[in-house]
Amino acid sequence: MTIDTFPAELAAWLPAFVADELRPEMIDGWVTRTSSAIRGELPELALEPDFVVLLDDAVREHWLAFLAAFVQPAFHAYLPGAGSRLAREVAGRQLPLELLLKMYRAAQQESWHYVTGVVNALPAGQIDHAALLIFFWGRASAWIDAAITDSTEIFHAETSRHSKGVAAQRYEVVKALLAGESTDARRTSAALGGYPMSVQHTALILETADAYAIDELDKIVLDVARRLGGSNPLMVHPGGRQLWAWVGTRDQPDLDALDELSPSLESISAVLYAGAPAPGQEGLVSSHDDARRTRRIAASGGASALVTRYDRVELLALLGCSPEVDRFVDRVLGPLGSPDEPTARTRETVLAFLSHGGNVEDAAEELCVHRNTVRYRLGRAEELLDRPVAKAGDELRLAIQHREFFHTPESQD
Repeated sequence: MTIDTFPAELAAWLPAFVADELRPEMIDGWVTRTSSAIRGELPELALEPDFVVLLDDAVREHWLAFLAAFVQPAFHAYLPGAGSRLAREVAGRQLPLELLLKMYRAAQQESWHYVTGVVNALPAGQIDHAALLIFFWGRASAWIDAAITDSTEIFHAETSRHSKGVAAQRYEVVKALLAGESTDARRTSAALGGYPMSVQHTALILETADAYAIDELDKIVLDVARRLGGSNPLMVHPGGRQLWAWVGTRDQPDLDALDELSPSLESISAVLYAGAPAPGQEGLVSSHDDARRTRRIAASGGASALVTRYDRVELLALLGCSPEVDRFVDRVLGPLGSPDEPTARTRETVLAFLSHGGNVEDAAEELCVHRNTVRYRLGRAEELLDRPVAKAGDELRLAIQHREFFHTPESQD
């Protein structure tokens, strides 16, 4: 409905109403009432006096712009400059979007209260109150809806820009730390969003094969922090489909909890490499170095585990794969190093047996076989080794791990 479709008395009243509302004292009264209503709904704004000044400017510009558009036959709603600045400021102060929406809803309620009072004060016999209220409220609602839509878009864009800026800054700080540059611990902590330096750091490297699952890596790190008893983890995106993270804990964490992450990792085609926990700023660096070595070893060995911990592959990482090491493995394993499937199952059983301190029951539970099957395979292993498995010591366990890590068909692909 446009002005042209109203009776003559209403079409004449609207410009007069706008002219009266544009008087300085009327504008000031509008700003005072509306801003007070918003602050009444959001008392926390009293703690931000400079923000209130911006709020008053936005209320003023909105009302002036609305009055200018109000009497035009073709109504066009838009967000004035101060409204844009208000949305950017809310995002920049890391305030929630809900606060911005509540501002507009409070302004909408105050507008309705004011307009209803103005219309009801008009002579009933001269102007159709219902028609005027419908016209007025239709345009006011369209204005508020457009302002909320545009403000929300600006808020999200500014939040994204701010997050990218913070993320880039944190990445540069982390790179400097990892490069060995001397930095003040307090300043470093502040630059990293308050992440503490004087804790036990457990570094993580996560990767996903799914480009659309990169954001899910952050959620997994938060889960890790919860399981290890850490607070807010430090996360940086170095690029690609990888995430670097550190979980800070007061005490040495139990990394066995990481094994429970396999289902979450598998669901997004991701893997996790964990460094050994270490204290202080130096520990942040060393644990990350461990995680990188773990990743490198896993890649070179063709390991398929979803979670790989440095403390479980440390000796393998230090040994690497060389002709000298291969000769050591061949010497220790002898016929037990044969690539056929029955011998591979025998090696698997020996490794489980040794990993559980020589406990047949625990080895059987891990392998999901009967304990007699474990005993049979151990007997077969002793025939191949020509010596008791229990007396073979750590060198047999290490040799089997190296064999499985570097010399299985999967690791050769």
